[in-house]
Amino acid sequence: MRLVRIAALSALILIVVLGGSAALILFNQSRIVVYVLAAVRNRTGIDIIPRSSSVQLSTHLIVVLDQPQVIENGHEIVKLKSLRAIVSYHSLFTGTGLPLYRLTAISPEITLPVNSGNPAVLSIPRPGTPTIDALQQALHALSRICWRVETVDATVRYADGAEVANQVGIVAYRTRHDPFRWMLGFSGALLRSPVPGARMSGKFSLGVGKDSRPGEFAHGELWTWDVPLQGIEVEGFSLAGTIDNTVKFSMHDDGSVSGDMQAAAEKLILKSARLAAPENLGDYSVRAAFEITDGRYAITRIVLRRVNTAVLSGATVLDAPNSDNPLLGVHLGGFHFDAAEVKQRLLSVRHLPTDLVDMLHRLGPGKVTVGDATLSAALDEIKTAPLATIRKNLVVSGTVEGIGFTIPAETKLPPVTDLSAQLRYSKGLLTIAQGTAKFGNSTVHDLSASAGLGNGIEGADYKTSVGVDADLAELFPAIARSLELYQLQQRDRLEHLSGRVQLVATASGKLSVKTPVPPKTYQVRADAIGAVLAIKGSPGPLKVSRGTVVVDPASIKFDNVMLAATGGNATLDGTVNFAKQGVNVHDLTLGLHDFPSALWLTLLVDPSDFSVTGPIGGKVVVNGNPTAPGGLTPEGKLTLANGDVKFNFLRAPILVQGATLTMHRKQVILAMPGSKLENQAINFRVTVADYTHPTIRIDATVQRLDLEVMRFVRMPWSPATPPINFPIPCSGHIEARAGNLAAFQMTNLKTDFTRSPAGDWRIYNMGATAYRGQMKLEIVGRAPDNWIHIMASATDMDPAPLFMLGGKNKQSPLVGHLFLATDLWANTDTNFFETLAGDLTVTVRDGTLNKFTLLSRLLSFIDIKNWLSAQIPDPRINGVPFKTIFTDFKGDGGLFYTDNFVLKGPVMDITANGSVQFGAGTLDMEVGMFPFDTVDWVLNHIPIIGERIGSGTGKLVAAYFSVKGPVSDPSILPKPITSVAQFIKKTLGMPINIIRPNTIK
Repeated sequence: MRLVRIAALSALILIVVLGGSAALILFNQSRIVVYVLAAVRNRTGIDIIPRSSSVQLSTHLIVVLDQPQVIENGHEIVKLKSLRAIVSYHSLFTGTGLPLYRLTAISPEITLPVNSGNPAVLSIPRPGTPTIDALQQALHALSRICWRVETVDATVRYADGAEVANQVGIVAYRTRHDPFRWMLGFSGALLRSPVPGARMSGKFSLGVGKDSRPGEFAHGELWTWDVPLQGIEVEGFSLAGTIDNTVKFSMHDDGSVSGDMQAAAEKLILKSARLAAPENLGDYSVRAAFEITDGRYAITRIVLRRVNTAVLSGATVLDAPNSDNPLLGVHLGGFHFDAAEVKQRLLSVRHLPTDLVDMLHRLGPGKVTVGDATLSAALDEIKTAPLATIRKNLVVSGTVEGIGFTIPAETKLPPVTDLSAQLRYSKGLLTIAQGTAKFGNSTVHDLSASAGLGNGIEGADYKTSVGVDADLAELFPAIARSLELYQLQQRDRLEHLSGRVQLVATASGKLSVKTPVPPKTYQVRADAIGAVLAIKGSPGPLKVSRGTVVVDPASIKFDNVMLAATGGNATLDGTVNFAKQGVNVHDLTLGLHDFPSALWLTLLVDPSDFSVTGPIGGKVVVNGNPTAPGGLTPEGKLTLANGDVKFNFLRAPILVQGATLTMHRKQVILAMPGSKLENQAINFRVTVADYTHPTIRIDATVQRLDLEVMRFVRMPWSPATPPINFPIPCSGHIEARAGNLAAFQMTNLKTDFTRSPAGDWRIYNMGATAYRGQMKLEIVGRAPDNWIHIMASATDMDPAPLFMLGGKNKQSPLVGHLFLATDLWANTDTNFFETLAGDLTVTVRDGTLNKFTLLSRLLSFIDIKNWLSAQIPDPRINGVPFKTIFTDFKGDGGLFYTDNFVLKGPVMDITANGSVQFGAGTLDMEVGMFPFDTVDWVLNHIPIIGERIGSGTGKLVAAYFSVKGPVSDPSILPKPITSVAQFIKKTLGMPINIIRPNTIK
């Protein structure tokens, strides 16, 4: 009972105390409010001025402040609808009332110290110990004020009144079990930039607690959702969609922050005026870890996924973020894309550069994998010129597999397929390694290349090397185009290529998409085994059976190249160097074995000027001439065992056996002993003393020679032959045991000749035996108008065969011994006889003037029948015998004059003067016939003249006649007799038909 009484008494005393305290509080509530607010001001420097206040009694003392003003340093920092402070009675009676048990702010309006136009000037605490110290001080200050803080329906505004966020709720508390650790939670909705409409919440643990991890000051989680994407724009492209994000972090004692985040993006849309329609990119998620220190903001282990498939991974870092020039570094890797898909997406973009569009159209399908990509550049550069900055600072490596593309049609190259290679792009330098591909029917391997693309593709420097197993037939159109591009001589001789060739090529130069240009430097090594060349004019294809050819801008090197042709082969070694001064050859060795000569010679000489057929063997070594840049000095000998050699100035080829072509320094000798020309044995030798200034010397000895085998030699009245194109001066000496000019036969013929490139020619020093006599001849031909100058002489020649050459005369009108000298000019392109001019002297001894039309008609005027009884041959039948005939002619334009024709003989003398028109074939002459005294009786019987009409002369009487008209049918008119002394003349116009019957029609 006693204990009960004690308990009851204690309860009564407690009730009295509590009741008294409550009454005391109720009667002093204003003082209590002022007391608590004064304590807050003393501890924080913040003045709280309520419009009204009230106190409520409960398990704790509740102080309610209506529309209080919160002022710091004279500026209102927050407006509240009400502020409720819950105070423990213990702290109120034992201290200042602080720390409050709970502080709740209802609908506070928080004002940021910046305007809405420049929110970036709001300073963000920098990671580091100062920030930790400031947070520690803030938490200690808050700890002195209360145990728990709540904010309900808060609004955040800029200094200019614009709202930033609303519906903000905050809860921060600590426990007596862990009084130095604060737990914080919040939620709210953002209304303005940077992410208007986003919702966010979070919970944090701040301060050091009993179970805190070593070195950790705080940790927590942050959630955002419905975060709209906006303001992300690059080169006119913007990204739209929403993001949900979760961030977990830890803040360490040194102020650094680490953690990880996971974000999910839904309904991503790419928009741009350059796109025909917005591009739906789908849903993506990203997960990453981050580290924030005073001098570095880093996001590590980034993994981007599309649905559940990893697209790329990487990391990013911002160095010196608080400096004037922060540097952004981005690292990506482990992703791939389909080239055809990317091509279609890029082609949907409007206003792309023309060269890029052209390249995309030529791009085929394939796979691209990026293994590693990094970008490090100033943040300001990325903001102002993102593409240029990326091009100059990006470092990326990867691979391509199965890529295909077509090459511009003008190159005439086949498309590239199955291109695979390792790629690396480092700050503008693109490198390609271990490349393989198919090039039509050709195979590409060991492809490597580098190009400086820092300033774009056009004009970029590049280097490349590649190995190719090439199909020459397929590549021939492109090769022919290259030969045309470089304007190589004789390029049209190469008609076709076939077979395969192994190539190893290196090149460097400048890239150009607009106008492809040849590389500045290059080297091509070709193992041309199996290559087949078809060359115009060759007797068959040319196959390369072994050897290597190395080509670069300065030289072509041949290493044991064997060329197999129809019936033979050739080997080629040595170097051909190219310089500004010309071509320089070093030990270029050509070995031939049964090689078809027509093949290689047609590459050097027009076959219409000079050609050789037949197999050639031998070796020639060619070197450059150090004293003459571009000159060559060949050494060696080639042999033509069996074939023919054709010069364009000969109407027939020379058939040879064992011909040799010897080359020594500048001299070239073609010797053809034991050959045949028109089935006649001939030794033929051609010498070029200096091939750098070529002149041809021909020496020939022939069994029998038709002079007209030389096409520039012909009978003057023969039709003109086509002009001969032989651009090299030519001279020579010819000897023939027998020869002819048309039907004119000769023996022991010797002559020299010359011919200029312009076509002027000369046959001189010509001597021969002809028709039992000796003759000499010189003919000079003038190319522009084909005038010829003939200088000839004949000694003791039988004239009879001359009159038989035409084949129409069965009997010569003249026999005897002929002596002749001529100096004549004429045009052989028109009528030779109408243009004939010059001098002609004729002497005939000990012969007979046989019966012909003119003589027969002259003799018909006299009666010589008594001669027969005198045992003298009848001249009307057997002709007029003579001791000598002498005459000379001078003339021009085909009209020749003589006044000294004299025939002296045992029967009679005959004299004549007058003219002969060779072109018309007419005579205009006076003829006198003088019988000797022993036969004066003959003249007595001449009709018309009368008996003994010449007795006044004492010794001799004469008959005179006027002869006119055609040579073949002249008219004869007897004339009065005059003194012989007055009649003898010195020139005779010999009718051309007496020399060459029926020449003039």
